[in-house]
Amino acid sequence: MKILSAATLAVFSVTGAAQAQTQITCLTNAGHLTRQHEPLVKMFNEMQDEIVVTYAAPAQDYSDTHLKLLRASATGTLPDCAFEAYNQLPSLARALANREQVVDLGTMIAAEENGWVAANYSDQMLDLGRVDGVQYGMPFNASVIQWYVNADLLRQVGASVEDFPTDWDGVIALAARIDALGDDIEGISFGIDQWGDDWPFQVLIAQQGGEMLNAAGDTVTFDENGRSLNAMTLARRLVEEAGYNPEIDLQTQTTAFAEGKMGIYANSPASAKLIQERVGGAFDLHSVRFTVWDDANGSLPTGGNAAIITAEDPAKQQAAWEYIKFLTGPKGQELTARNTGYLPTNRGALAEEYLGAYYAEQPYFATPSSQYERAGAWYGYPGTQSEKIWREQRTIIRSVMLGEITPEDGAEQAKAVAEDLMKR
Repeated sequence: MKILSAATLAVFSVTGAAQAQTQITCLTNAGHLTRQHEPLVKMFNEMQDEIVVTYAAPAQDYSDTHLKLLRASATGTLPDCAFEAYNQLPSLARALANREQVVDLGTMIAAEENGWVAANYSDQMLDLGRVDGVQYGMPFNASVIQWYVNADLLRQVGASVEDFPTDWDGVIALAARIDALGDDIEGISFGIDQWGDDWPFQVLIAQQGGEMLNAAGDTVTFDENGRSLNAMTLARRLVEEAGYNPEIDLQTQTTAFAEGKMGIYANSPASAKLIQERVGGAFDLHSVRFTVWDDANGSLPTGGNAAIITAEDPAKQQAAWEYIKFLTGPKGQELTARNTGYLPTNRGALAEEYLGAYYAEQPYFATPSSQYERAGAWYGYPGTQSEKIWREQRTIIRSVMLGEITPEDGAEQAKAVAEDLMKR
């Protein structure tokens, strides 16, 4: 079955590629390759015969993907397409654009038929792939943090999933009641101090209606209106009042939840399928919307990645675009959501024939779709020090949580670290 448009075939014909398959190579990270990309590329390669997609040896994680692409840019060995984390897309896109090594996907979008964008993508979702007003990326994966809940433990303390608290005071009080059930029971896990990147810290800022940086991306703003102090204060309250134990490593916390020894667990919807598999039938597992401070102005940083095109050859560029349209289209997003739990980035994927009936039957997986309106920016710092900034901020947050420094000192130090390192 052919899926390519007449315009696309014309491009292949002009370049002499109509008779020979156009081959493209893409880069993703190891954690996403097997569960997401392998079944998708297999389907795409089988449903048409003009394009063959392969994947390069995967990067280790988002940070490694970013570094590999920067190195490949310098050596002229970029893949034809890649999947870059939203928070690192601005610095990468600007660097590649200066060398004319990344495609403005706005030109691809403009060639699509009228109504195509409106039928598939909200402007809010497309904005995740924009840098300086240019559509360099198409949103592939999207996730906003959510709560995973052991409903059995909730019932033991007289609560239920249906009346799960919508404010932080209520969440903390509920976690404390669960924590009091026994020495082998933990109330809550929100491992801000142990996360591999600053996504959960940004959650604490964005849910107050704050932003990490100004519009130009060169000035720290996460401390404005006391938001950083509020974040640090809440981090400390999780330990003092809710029973969060920072002495337990994040992997052990995850295991405790999966084994029914923890009541409330914060994580990405990308982990929904894995968590369900680990829990099995051990307890009544649910997911619920995350808690925000400011319902009117608060948002949640959107984790995940955008697909970019870095091919130089026009035929390869068009082939990569066809593949990206499939990945971010209704079918591609249906499969991705089913295989992981990610928020579908294509609004058409919510139709009955794709995810509509599935979500109705499986409300555990439907929570991400209920948080569409909360999806906000996941910021990245300018320069090359984002990872180091977070390592130092994480140490500061941990010191606050352990009571070694005050929330006031923690807020000041977190800002100072960012301001110092982002200039390097």
